[in-house]
Amino acid sequence: MSKIPQQLIKLANKCADASGKIIKKYFRKKIKINLKKDNTPFTKADIEAEKIIRELILKQEPNCGFVGEETGSINMNREYCWVVDPLDGTKSFITGKPSFGTLIGLLKNNKPVLGILNQPILNERWVGIAGVETKYNNKKVRVRKCKSIKGAKMYATSPMMFQGRNKKIYKNVRAKIGECLFGADCYSHGLMSLGFVDVILEANLKPWDYIASASIISGAGGKITDWNDNDLNLQSDGRILATGDSNIHKQIIKIIQK
Repeated sequence: MSKIPQQLIKLANKCADASGKIIKKYFRKKIKINLKKDNTPFTKADIEAEKIIRELILKQEPNCGFVGEETGSINMNREYCWVVDPLDGTKSFITGKPSFGTLIGLLKNNKPVLGILNQPILNERWVGIAGVETKYNNKKVRVRKCKSIKGAKMYATSPMMFQGRNKKIYKNVRAKIGECLFGADCYSHGLMSLGFVDVILEANLKPWDYIASASIISGAGGKITDWNDNDLNLQSDGRILATGDSNIHKQIIKIIQK
């Protein structure tokens, strides 16, 4: 049974509902594309979706912390802290490809305990809760076993995310993997929980990119850590490894640490 208060689970779903309505309104419509200082794009869909999530959370749970990609952070050291990416995969969104999603994560004492991945265009929602099996559209889901790295299907957001030593490590892992695909953003995390993806390797992520997914993947029987095999939290370095099969996880960690 989950030890997470029911009102927090209900609040997370309420936030997913509200932000999904906003995203639907702008999808495949002419919309202004803005650039951040790091040259990554954002739109008013990103801003408005996070704004409604933040407002709903702080109205109901004013004592919680909040970390958002678009609106910044407050009270990060509180017992409960929400970590939100209103539109993970903005590039996919602005090019009309529904592989993006809204990520709503919750930390308790800096440990992931709740995660929602919402894809409003396809009407898909993953809910991961500590101590409870992950559900996809209210049905329990499970990762798949993988007999060997050579037969594994791996996703990464882009090969360009790996630079310096990270690039060398990525190439070492890639050389052992059966097939590598790109461009699914957070959607690949959902696909892993459904048993379609075996490995996800990422670098340079921010907390809002992985906190929600930690609960979703682990609740489906998978494993998600940093590249040193440590559990994820706000201070993780953004290098992420997720696998559906724990034996594959061990093998890839060994490759990474060579």
